[in-house]
Amino acid sequence: MKFDSSLFKDKNYLWLWLGQTLSVVAHRFCNIAFMWYVIETTGSSIALGLSVICFSLPAIFCLPFSGVLADKNHKKQILLVSNIINGVLILLIAYSVFIDYSMILLYALVIASSIASAFFSPALSASIPLLVDKSLLPNANSLSQMTQQLANILGPALAGILIAVTDIWVTFAISGVAFLLAVLFHSRITIRSVESTDVEGHFFQQFKDGLVHVLSSRKLIFLIIAGGVIINFFLAPITVYITFIANQILEIGSQGLGILQSSISVGALVGGLLIFTNVLKDKIKMAIFGLTIEGVALLLAGLFPGYLTMMTFFLILGLGVSLASVGITTLFQTIVPENKMGRVMSLLSTMSFVTVPLGTMLGSVLIDQISVYTVLLVSGICVALTGIALCYPFANELRTNKEKEASLSIE
Repeated sequence: MKFDSSLFKDKNYLWLWLGQTLSVVAHRFCNIAFMWYVIETTGSSIALGLSVICFSLPAIFCLPFSGVLADKNHKKQILLVSNIINGVLILLIAYSVFIDYSMILLYALVIASSIASAFFSPALSASIPLLVDKSLLPNANSLSQMTQQLANILGPALAGILIAVTDIWVTFAISGVAFLLAVLFHSRITIRSVESTDVEGHFFQQFKDGLVHVLSSRKLIFLIIAGGVIINFFLAPITVYITFIANQILEIGSQGLGILQSSISVGALVGGLLIFTNVLKDKIKMAIFGLTIEGVALLLAGLFPGYLTMMTFFLILGLGVSLASVGITTLFQTIVPENKMGRVMSLLSTMSFVTVPLGTMLGSVLIDQISVYTVLLVSGICVALTGIALCYPFANELRTNKEKEASLSIE
């Protein structure tokens, strides 16, 4: 196990990561506080569902625009403006909650925040390859993955404590300030320019250019179908499945539910650590192996029900999610030209945003009709086959890497 500290010696990447960390934590705090405020204020599950829509739906319409904009040499400006807008909007939410203002205004502010966030993600994804050497991309992506998982684990706990010991508007205020602090870090980075896109003209021409580039590449088509559609479709309902199993079948209560859900994040943290410490380096094998063990974990969860076995399989699932996510992201960053990165990554994000609610709805309906364990079994088979199928477009690279490894072992 070898830790490569050169990633942290790059001040540009360090500032980017610190700003990203603050943004991720701020988002988690805000999401949890808003959902809690809505259910406490209205007591309505419909209002809660509307909150989820306000957080996610606007991004679907904005991501194509944000991808085109991210491919221009304005990435730093997008990061700064997005965080400033989010900071101001969340502080306005804090003030509105403090004075007990209309819920309609709160929903409008959340929608505006979702739009601002939709521009942040493609700009961030397109910036990393411009700041980090290609050999360090897996490390950089694994650090982002670990940051996200730590926020998923610690964010709800810290936000819950804050909500319990202070007024809820304070949690919103802290989130708003965190976004503005992220601006200070991102203002210090210098992102090198790339050649402007070879297609001039209005938005639709440039978006079409990015789409044509994806459709002309067998590897990109496979990666988007695997990482943006199939995996999100089958994994999106996992929280629904876990909640149903914990409450209706195992009857392990909210504490048991929390442990099962945390198992996935812990597994993802382990996966991120393995990549960050260079135990795993090959991005192609990382993606294939990650997707395959995700499927195997779901399949085993369907075959061997039980609290301890479920906890173990979801830990493995989290490990697979981390490996697949970092592997697929790194493949995109190394395959896609720098001046098309924003558009391709926004297309991936759009596909994810569309398939997640579809997968969640279908999964919720299915477990009402058939056994949840059967659903897990079938989902596992589909995901595992997707991982194995990814060998096809990368067969030449896998063969070349194997030959290189063989020659090195002989020497």
